[in-house]
Parts: sequence; structure tokens; C-alpha cells
Amino acid sequence: MKENVNTEEMKEAARERLRQLQDTLERKMDEVEDVKKMMRMTESTQGLLEEIDRLKSENEAQREEIDGLNEQIHDRDMRLKELGQLSAGVAKKSSADDVSKAIRIYLNMSKRKTQSKREAAKTVLLELITAAKLEMSEDIMEMLSHFDDEELTDQPQSAGSVNENVAELLTAEAQVLWRRLRDAGFIVADGYALAEGVSANQAAYIADRMAEKLRIKKKWKLFQQLWGIPNLGQLAGTWQQTGKLPPRSSDIDNLMK
Repeated sequence: MKENVNTEEMKEAARERLRQLQDTLERKMDEVEDVKKMMRMTESTQGLLEEIDRLKSENEAQREEIDGLNEQIHDRDMRLKELGQLSAGVAKKSSADDVSKAIRIYLNMSKRKTQSKREAAKTVLLELITAAKLEMSEDIMEMLSHFDDEELTDQPQSAGSVNENVAELLTAEAQVLWRRLRDAGFIVADGYALAEGVSANQAAYIADRMAEKLRIKKKWKLFQQLWGIPNLGQLAGTWQQTGKLPPRSSDIDNLMK
């Protein structure tokens, strides 16, 4: 009887142990499933991170391409602006001598531009000279060859400086006035400089009358840089206040009609 009791207890103990093992197995299986889920999530995260890296690389490549295109657009815009200041229209409507003079004054008045603008202007001028098959003097070609040298850089005093308006002195209408002034002995025969003997007071009068004829607003800065004479406006104010005009003022008036 006692043996039967012991056997039953052992059976019960075995069944209890089996239930515990089954519970442990179920927990372990649940843990395995959890681990599998975590593995799948980690693999998905890793895939997303790799995709992000790929997209970053593509985005960087596209940004570099966009930057390159922007540089090209900026370069083209700059060249178009420079071309607008000394357009091919000057070459078409003027003689080779007039074009040579226009290029000379443009180079002289544009030395204060930034190097990037001078580089663009140099390219435009070389293309213009080549396309129009112009014969340029050695000194102009020498100036042009060194026009974009770094040591020439001299920043303009302010945005919208006189250099930006140089085209106002190179129009077809302006060339007519320059030619008259040369013929009358006020301007040198081969350029735009004042002829020998022309006073600063006369220069101020020429600038004032010429600016009025050509409807130039920022006249004093423009002509001061062209001729290297400071305070043209003050000189003009003197004869405007006193009424005492410079010598040959009536001749200048007739040239501007």
C-alpha cells in the first residue's frame, strides 16, 4: 500500500515537472519569437539607414550638379552684363577705329571691377574682336591680355559704381559727340582724353553739356574717372553761380546741338 502511494506521488511530481517544462518551453518560444521580431525590425532599420545613406549620396551629387549649373548661369549672366556694356552693336554701327577707341576706354574704366567681372569682360571682348575680325593695336591687346590679372583688382567704392554706366559714353549718339569734340580740338584724336590745353573748368562744362545731351544722371563720377579730374561738380557750381562761363563755352554748346 505504501509502495502505491509513493508511485502516485512520483507520477504527480513528474506531471508537475512536465507542466513546468512546458511552461518554460512556451516562454522560451515566446522569447524566440520576440527575438525574431527584434531581428526583423533591426534588419528593416538597417535597410532604411542604408537607403538614407544612398539618398544622401544622390542628394550630394545632385547638389554638386546644381552648384555647377548655378556657376554656369552666373558666368553667363555676368558675360551678358559685360556684353551689354560694350555690345556687338557698337562694332556693327561704328568703324574699326571707333570700336578700338571704345574698347580702350572700356578697359581703362573697368580696372576697378572685381577680377571675376574682368575675366568675363575679357572673354566677351576677345569673342567680339574675333567675331568682327577687328584689327586691334598691340597696346590694346597687351592691356586685354593682362586685364584679368589678380594684381589689377581694386574694389569699387560702392555698388553701382561709375564702371557700371560706362556704356552711356559708348552709344552711337555719344560717338557723334566725341567725334565733334575731337574735330574741335577738345578731345585727343585717338581716344577720349582731354586734348592739351583744355582746362578742368572747360572739362566740367563739356561733361555737364554732354551729360544733358545724353541724359546721363551720374555724370560727375563718370567723367571724373574718365579724365582723372576731381571735383568737377564744384567747378561747375562756380561758373553756374557766378555766370562766368569757361572759354569757348559757346563752341561747346554748338557741338552738343
